[in-house]
Amino acid sequence: MKIPFTKMHGTGNDFIVIDEFQKILVPERDKPKFVARISQRHFGIGSDGVIFIQKSDKYDAKFSFYNPDGTRAEMCGNGMRCFAKYLYKKGLIRKEKIQVETTAGLVVPEIFLEEGRVTKVRVDMGMPRVEFIAKEVEIDGYSYKITSVNMGNPHAILFFDNIDEVDVLGMGKKVRHHKLFPRGTNVHFVQKTGENEFKIRTYERGVEGETLACGTGICASAVATVVNNYANEKKPLTFHAKGGDLIIELEIVNKNINKNIKIERVFMTGPAEEVFTGEVSVEL
Repeated sequence: MKIPFTKMHGTGNDFIVIDEFQKILVPERDKPKFVARISQRHFGIGSDGVIFIQKSDKYDAKFSFYNPDGTRAEMCGNGMRCFAKYLYKKGLIRKEKIQVETTAGLVVPEIFLEEGRVTKVRVDMGMPRVEFIAKEVEIDGYSYKITSVNMGNPHAILFFDNIDEVDVLGMGKKVRHHKLFPRGTNVHFVQKTGENEFKIRTYERGVEGETLACGTGICASAVATVVNNYANEKKPLTFHAKGGDLIIELEIVNKNINKNIKIERVFMTGPAEEVFTGEVSVEL
């Protein structure tokens, strides 16, 4: 059986997009095996995840996302930008604000156009949930401070003076499987480089390795910079990932009596690019 696909990326985070808007091409029971096979970089197409575009009973479209190991993921910020651009470019949804159903709830990407061409996508990522702030955790005899933020999927954020010296694979794996996170977590290493400007490296759950960028992780890290007093919540934040830059804006309700910041919504803006299209032959 031949399955048509589109390869896309958002700041280097690459995805295989399968258009099931009119017809389901891969049965739900077969999706994990199908995803794991085609996501292999040496024996398949290669990707950081697979996006299935489907119709929704409640909203404009449904975003169904799988990690490259075949497990389901709640959300993917870079993938959502690719998803929204595909919908608009292919004429499936001709709205500049699209309501999308995800496992994590409603997500609303906004399309920005220049002469009819999609130049960037801004995604309303919803309300973050801060699990804990700067909790001291011992790993291999050393103490680290970890902040945990949920953006519909889990993220652990650690701050360093120089993230180029961090063993992202080794340390990322240990934090990802730490008992603090019984269901696992994505892990992000963040370095402040200027006013509201940061570098970031990421170990992604499901990929089980370092990726060039993680949209939800950058959103979670932006929240972590604010609650740890590394950034001004009233101004946009710029994150430099290996695959490119993302701009994060926070909607602040107010500061409560304890001077804690309540973040109502997180907005992420960045590019989404089509790489190539093709067909993949599979036996289901």
